[in-house]
Amino acid sequence: MDNAEKMIYLDHAATGPMWPEAVAAMLPFFTERFGNPSGVCRPAQEARRSVEEARRKIAQALGAVPPETIYFTGCGTESDNLALTGYVNALRSVQPEKPGHIVVGMTEHPAVLETARALMRDGVFVSFARPDENGVITPEALEEVMRPDTVLVSIMYANNEVGTVQPVSELAAVSHAYGAVFHTDAVQAFGHVPIDPVAEGVDLLSASGHKFGGPKGVGFLYVREGLKLSPILNGGSQERHLRAGTLNVPGIVGMGEAARLCAVSMGETATRIAGLRNLLEERVLAKLPDVTIQAKNARRLPGHSSMTIPGVTGENMVLMLNLHGICISAGSACTSGDTKPSHVLSAMGLSDRECYGTIRISLGRGTTREEIETTAATIVEEANKLRKMLPE
Repeated sequence: MDNAEKMIYLDHAATGPMWPEAVAAMLPFFTERFGNPSGVCRPAQEARRSVEEARRKIAQALGAVPPETIYFTGCGTESDNLALTGYVNALRSVQPEKPGHIVVGMTEHPAVLETARALMRDGVFVSFARPDENGVITPEALEEVMRPDTVLVSIMYANNEVGTVQPVSELAAVSHAYGAVFHTDAVQAFGHVPIDPVAEGVDLLSASGHKFGGPKGVGFLYVREGLKLSPILNGGSQERHLRAGTLNVPGIVGMGEAARLCAVSMGETATRIAGLRNLLEERVLAKLPDVTIQAKNARRLPGHSSMTIPGVTGENMVLMLNLHGICISAGSACTSGDTKPSHVLSAMGLSDRECYGTIRISLGRGTTREEIETTAATIVEEANKLRKMLPE
């Protein structure tokens, strides 16, 4: 049996397999149900009804928000860009003389950080909220960087590298106290933990289909009722004039079905996966007591484990485990290959050496106990081998 056949996939934070039911729901829209939902003929109207049904499924998974608050995008990155740039541009269209001030977390995904830097080059003032040693941005830390002219705050719901879940309700409350809108990048969180933007005070929320068992190339943005954004794409009037471009009907249908399935199974799945994640950490720590579990004392996503292993590099550990058919990562997929240390771990106070010695393991709904036992034993075995190779 080759490695492909016996692969243990533990990089679900990067992407994961689709729900089979979501694949089945998509298939007719590639062939017999191929209509463009912007048209008026019968195939177009059939496609439109399916798009709206997917919109309702996603709205229901977000605590039953109004379906018209959901806007479809091409990915989570586009959703983040539309939230930040769209809101700032909408304000500028009314008050062009006031560039405004925004706040983002230091541990954000590049989709938010680079958008904030682009706005900075365009005259917007940007401040960065610092996390504590567990990756948590506390209300006090946010308060330190807020200003009277702050118009928007963007703090991710849960971190893609270490899994830290932020105190979103409290952060939103601080933002609103200054009159600022609160956006959260929920790409890692949606479908894995309960999210209710209305109850939590979230004004804008971004998500991506392939992170919760839907297809790649499709995402969505939740926009609180009454909030105005400016489009960032020039084109047609799709998505109520906010997001131009022909809708990806198969992708939207698959994402909607994945959202429905996650909402139904979330509680049971999260409990099982968290138990396996804890077992993995217990097994590794029993043999390698000097390993540090990052964000262990914070609320984490159920499937995330970030391990710092002294005496090895994360890159080498990833390569060695890959030879055993075990897939993990040394950081987020969006920055793998970058020679710089993780900005997330650095912001949490880790040294460069500790950053380079950290691996990310992320479990999914199909992960088994046998796979976890095998992975833990292999991590211990390979860590000991790599340590023996160190010069005296």
